[in-house]
Amino acid sequence: MTTVERYQEVSTTLFDQAHAELDAGDLIQASEKFWGATAQALKAIAQERGWNHGSHAHFYAIVRNLVDETGDHQLVELFGGANLLHINFYEHWLEEIEIRTFAQQVQELLDRLAAIDEN
Repeated sequence: MTTVERYQEVSTTLFDQAHAELDAGDLIQASEKFWGATAQALKAIAQERGWNHGSHAHFYAIVRNLVDETGDHQLVELFGGANLLHINFYEHWLEEIEIRTFAQQVQELLDRLAAIDEN
């Protein structure tokens, strides 16, 4: 298995685990796993392109690069939702309805990243 495939597999696993945590009522773990799914998907794309992906700042750069590459400015908004879930892991201020909304944004982001990855 390549590094890219490993990142993709972990992204899928974390996304599934996030939904299980959310359904079980563990909002904190769900938040972080949705973020982790996003981070791993971004790492997969960055790895393929030879971009840095070792820090939080790199994730913003990856998203900016993908916007430049695709013209899809909604990637920024969708990534923002994932980042709020990451913040929630530390701050614990989002409620379930908000987490579910941001989880839908994460799903949309992962779908768009997968489409980019296929091209």
